[in-house]
Amino acid sequence: MANLTIRMAPDEKQQLSAWAASRGQTVTDYIKDLVAADMQAGSPESRAAAWLRENRSALEDEAECIARTGIPGAALALHGPRPVSDG
Repeated sequence: MANLTIRMAPDEKQQLSAWAASRGQTVTDYIKDLVAADMQAGSPESRAAAWLRENRSALEDEAECIARTGIPGAALALHGPRPVSDG
């Protein structure tokens, strides 16, 4: 099993801990139950469609920014040093 780290503001972490405790669970078990319930809620395609509906405007804003200004750091990647061949 691998560890999962979620970075949260201290007050958010405290609220999450209190919410989980009010249900008699640890934060880890509460999050696991949420994820399991979400995964059972529908097919991967329906979950992906729901995610896209919720995030469509942010994705469109990001696409417009990339179209206007390019991909941040692309110049570094395209013009950076080439790997040394072992040949």
